[in-house]
This record gives sequence, structure tokens and C-alpha cells, in this order.
Amino acid sequence: MEDLKRCIKQYREVDDQLRELNRQVYWKRDMRKLVESEIAEIIKAPEFQNFKKVKVEEDGSTITIKRPNEWTKPWSLSQKELKELLNQYFAVSNNINADELFKYIIETKKQALVSGDYSISRTVPGENED
Repeated sequence: MEDLKRCIKQYREVDDQLRELNRQVYWKRDMRKLVESEIAEIIKAPEFQNFKKVKVEEDGSTITIKRPNEWTKPWSLSQKELKELLNQYFAVSNNINADELFKYIIETKKQALVSGDYSISRTVPGENED
């Protein structure tokens, strides 16, 4: 029984630490989002219209900026969206063809994935290398 109590206490302590770290991470992400918004406002100015990348001399990282309508969001398709797309397809087509249905879903979804927002990301040398 003592072993179980010790393990439960240890679990609680680790869980508390993780919860605190998660709070800090969420706060940092919110702060990063505010700075991204500020960068987006600055680079809307005409003198920055061709501005795409910045090399950060301090650490060799690169900040990449993608403008609205120049990039797509990551692909995801919920069951609800799939059902809606299937209903749309069969409302206009009597053709039951898997390839045509697949093409319809891809093309329709692709249009919704084009982002109207700025995307700002940072690449750090050596981080994503295997």
C-alpha cells in the first residue's frame, strides 16, 4: 500500500508540474500571436510588399512570412464536413463514381484551405534535422 501511495503522490507532483508548464506554454503562444499580429500590420506597408524572409543573425534562424491567399492551411476533414461534401456532390451529380467523388472533395476542400491570414514561422538550424 505504501508503494501505491508513493506512486500516486509522485504522479500528482509530475501532473502539477505539467499543468503549470502548459499554462506557461499557452501564455507564451498568446504572446507570440500578439507579436505576429504586430509584424503583419507592419509588413502591410507598401515598402514591405516583397518581404518574405528575414535571417536572424543572433542564432542563424530564419523568419518566413506568408501573405494572405499565398498559402493553404493544413488539411483536415471531419465526419461532418465529409457528410456535407457527399450531400453536395450527390445533389448535383447522379454519377456514382469514386474517382469523380474523390476529385470533387479534394477540389472543394482545397478552396476552403486557402488562408486569408498572414503566416509567420521560424526555422532554427539543426532543429528539424534527423
